[in-house]
Amino acid sequence: MSAVPRFAPPPEPIVFAPDPHAELPATAEVVVVGAGMVGASAAYRLALAGMRPLVIDANAPASGASGRLAGMALAGLGGHFPRVTKLVQRAGGRSILDYTMRSLDLLEELQGVLPGGVDWDRTGSLDLFTTEADEAHGRRMATIQAAEGLEVEIIGPDRLGELAPGVDLGQVRSAKWTPRDGQLHPIHLVYALLAAARARGASVVTGVRVEKVLVQSGRMAGVATSHGEVSSGAVLLATNAWTPVLVPHIGANLTPIREHVCVTEPIPPILGPGFETNQCNEYWRQLRTGEVLIGGFSVADREMGIGSYAMDVAPAVPPLLAGLLGRLHPAAADARIVRCWTGLLDFASLEIPMMGRLPAEDGTPVPGGYLACGLTGHGLPYAAIMGLLLAELISEGEAQTLSLAPFDPARYVGTQHEPTWLEPFTGAHPAI
Repeated sequence: MSAVPRFAPPPEPIVFAPDPHAELPATAEVVVVGAGMVGASAAYRLALAGMRPLVIDANAPASGASGRLAGMALAGLGGHFPRVTKLVQRAGGRSILDYTMRSLDLLEELQGVLPGGVDWDRTGSLDLFTTEADEAHGRRMATIQAAEGLEVEIIGPDRLGELAPGVDLGQVRSAKWTPRDGQLHPIHLVYALLAAARARGASVVTGVRVEKVLVQSGRMAGVATSHGEVSSGAVLLATNAWTPVLVPHIGANLTPIREHVCVTEPIPPILGPGFETNQCNEYWRQLRTGEVLIGGFSVADREMGIGSYAMDVAPAVPPLLAGLLGRLHPAAADARIVRCWTGLLDFASLEIPMMGRLPAEDGTPVPGGYLACGLTGHGLPYAAIMGLLLAELISEGEAQTLSLAPFDPARYVGTQHEPTWLEPFTGAHPAI
């Protein structure tokens, strides 16, 4: 990594192949920019509320981060938990768990409501401690999370062997067991949400890039795209790491980070729960169809992927991911890696997402403008609940189910905050 990471690189527009046949309406009741998990979730909830959202994406649905992750929903948010919870409490809330646990319950509901389901399984997750420092950090984290109401416990080799018989216990000191965590197929989730939204009057247009938000007389007026303008009094930007192109004044506090994921050939079921290690910097789980997804090892990427919009695969990373899988699960040691890819995470400097009213350059909200970004590596624990709260904000004027105050994007305007996520990201153990 360079001595000074690029926490705020020059914004880059998302690369896309324009669809010459794409048709945009001249007006829309509400425009949702971005067809990932948050955008699709918001569009679905807006349609349920009786609105007719227009979803615009430069590429296919779930082609960004939503389709490039491992599909693990971790209510405890890894090392971000204590700092994010403090920010929630400062805004008058109780705990970040009120949001993430509710979100996982919503995902479970969607499994039964959306046609075909989303491959949701509440398998729990195991955070494996392989070093003394990891174990000490994990025990402190479990104590903090349990005090906030998360069902979590530290388990030894005997219990670990029962929950995950394929783990090489000689490699692991102990583990943190979170039984209510889950996993799903994120691409199935996005497509099912959009299909359900369409059935209720929503429209989805792809191959069209939004180039600019249009503000007139201080209010949202619509969007300018590669295919013309759309007038609308309500626009939600769910644009992940590419948001600074459209909202430059939050760019100093939103960092793109390239993350690698590899997938194996199908193998017999050996994993069961989802797994993390090294403060969630490495993580893996097995699909229902047998493939194992494993991601992480940013430490081996160029500058750890921090501040990068590049999407190429760094050659040093896949062998490390394969080696970790084989070391901890000997039965998977000979599984072939068949494909690797990268996705862009959007890390907010203070680790809490930017969700709510779109701020102007002076921090005051732009009427009709809404923002959703900065998920900081935990899209699944946020997507369902934030889609619901944003839809309530847009359709009713205020979030009803839970307050969006802790996520006010205005805190990120006018000040470049020093990233609080850097030490855990590198595997260090700051005081928590």
